[in-house]
Amino acid sequence: MDSLGGRNLIPGRRFWTYGERSGLEFLSGFVGIGVTGFILVSGITFAAWSMNKQNGSRQKPQMEALSMQQELLLDSDTGHDSLDEDEKEDNIVKADDGALADNSGVPAPLVSAAVKTLPGKVLVPAAVDQVQGQALAALQGLKVIEADIEPSDLCTRREYARWLVSASSALSRNTTSKVYQAMYIQNITELAFDDITPEDPDFASIQGLAEAGLISSKLSRHDISSTLDEDQGSFHFSPESPLSRQDLVSWKMALEKRLLPEADGKMLRQVSGFIDTDKIHPDACPALVADLSAGEQGIIALAFGYTRLFQPDKPVTKEQAAIALATGEASDMVSEELARIEAESMAENAVAAHSALVAQVEKDINGSFEKELSIEREKVEAVEKMAEETKQELERLRSERERDNISLMREQAAIESEMGVLSKLRYELEEQLQGLMSNKVQVSYEKERINKLRKEAEIENQELSRLQYELKVERKALSIARAWAEDEAKRAREQAKALEEARDSWERRGIKVMVDSDLREQESAGDTWLDSSKQFAVEETVERAENLLAKLKGMAREVGGKCRDIIEKIIQKIALVVSNLRQWISNAGEQGEDLKNVAISRACRSATEVQQSIAELRLAVKVGAKRVVGDCREGVEKITQKFRT
Repeated sequence: MDSLGGRNLIPGRRFWTYGERSGLEFLSGFVGIGVTGFILVSGITFAAWSMNKQNGSRQKPQMEALSMQQELLLDSDTGHDSLDEDEKEDNIVKADDGALADNSGVPAPLVSAAVKTLPGKVLVPAAVDQVQGQALAALQGLKVIEADIEPSDLCTRREYARWLVSASSALSRNTTSKVYQAMYIQNITELAFDDITPEDPDFASIQGLAEAGLISSKLSRHDISSTLDEDQGSFHFSPESPLSRQDLVSWKMALEKRLLPEADGKMLRQVSGFIDTDKIHPDACPALVADLSAGEQGIIALAFGYTRLFQPDKPVTKEQAAIALATGEASDMVSEELARIEAESMAENAVAAHSALVAQVEKDINGSFEKELSIEREKVEAVEKMAEETKQELERLRSERERDNISLMREQAAIESEMGVLSKLRYELEEQLQGLMSNKVQVSYEKERINKLRKEAEIENQELSRLQYELKVERKALSIARAWAEDEAKRAREQAKALEEARDSWERRGIKVMVDSDLREQESAGDTWLDSSKQFAVEETVERAENLLAKLKGMAREVGGKCRDIIEKIIQKIALVVSNLRQWISNAGEQGEDLKNVAISRACRSATEVQQSIAELRLAVKVGAKRVVGDCREGVEKITQKFRT
């Protein structure tokens, strides 16, 4: 600015008076000071606006038209501030609603048959949108998108994958949300797609998206369920195919949100109002619902505007891809880049205005010195007034920010106290729940133990009933055996008495009866010449013994256990007695003739032997009966002791 006084401003006019030269230097210096002050005030206002925008909600609109930013810079009307505050509150509510979303699968990068077919030449280009153009310019300035592209050209899947990784690395301030390019190690790295090899120029970006799990690939197809029939043998990315609308939204939302809401086609229809939701891939529904929850700042609203036909397979332009990349977490960096571009434009406009002003001053200085001087003074006053207003506005914004910080701190303290109370309540509820669970386990254990005891009692009752039944059977068998033994003893006594009477009658007649020892068991079995009326007594005894054996065998078949063993023992003893009686009958028949011959000679001896045989038989019957009774008593005692135990 100092060189303006020493230059010959107007060619052809070489001579100036001292007063004119001094006036020109004064005017030039005054104009330079005014323009410099204007630029300084504009820069301060822009810095304050940028600071206010960065400290505001992250859901604030990412891009605004240049005219709106100039109005924010040059106009301090409070209406715009109130509008921004309303938009902040609306976006905060939407963000809170979106935070309640649940996890969902990442949409598979499917390429439909319509998209696999390369489109023809664009005959009618898409309408130029100012916001999309600004986003594209900002991303080009940030070296995310190449500078030599045509905004209206169709975007390919390769380009969008490359730009998505580049934007994540360059625009994400949070390191946990950055996606890095993948490396390839021979014989170790598994290729995500069959048509993307390490020789592909965009291999690192596409492989990086697949390894990060943002797009479906061979690396993640075992973990992400798909409702479509896909070829499990090959997995293609189709990098040269145009990018579809649903992939534009799905890939970006998978990068922006770790948690996507659970949604299906019905929910998407209710939220969006799209009439072609049946054409949308089911895995893309959560991402579309999450994007629609952002309202006017979503990709669908910014890229496609108002529409009821989503057309998921329709290709998108590079401008639409740029506006999608500029949303979400990258919006702050894009806004700053737009502000920088706008500041440079304003500086260039200011310099141009300064140059034009200087040229105008140089052109009209001779004829309108005083007029221009007054105009410049008015401009200086206006600039000073604007600077003062800007300073007041900055003070007001600073005070409002301090008040907002204080209110936020109070709210944070209140929330922390509520969280403490809630955590305490949760701990108490968990303790009560654990107590209830332990009580429930104890009750179930007691129920099982009671059921087990009940079953054991039922089994014991059944066993007791069975033993009582066996005891009754054994008692009946013992009573039958006892009755038989008593009958046999009675018959033996009667036979002995008859033999005694016969011997007495023989002795009275002078006949001495001698009975040999081998005939002591045959005293009532044979047909002797002394008493033929008794020859069938033993046979009747044998027959009754056989009937008793048949009854006891029938009872043994009906019972089991120890009762059956006792009855079998009784049967064996009775069978032994029956066999002895039968042998006795057979021997008596053989010796009948011999007895006739030796009856007289052995009469006396046979009487004695008869007495001995009677005594022995009586003793044998008593011993057998006692033995049977003892066995029966032993069995009964064992059964009784078993019942007692």
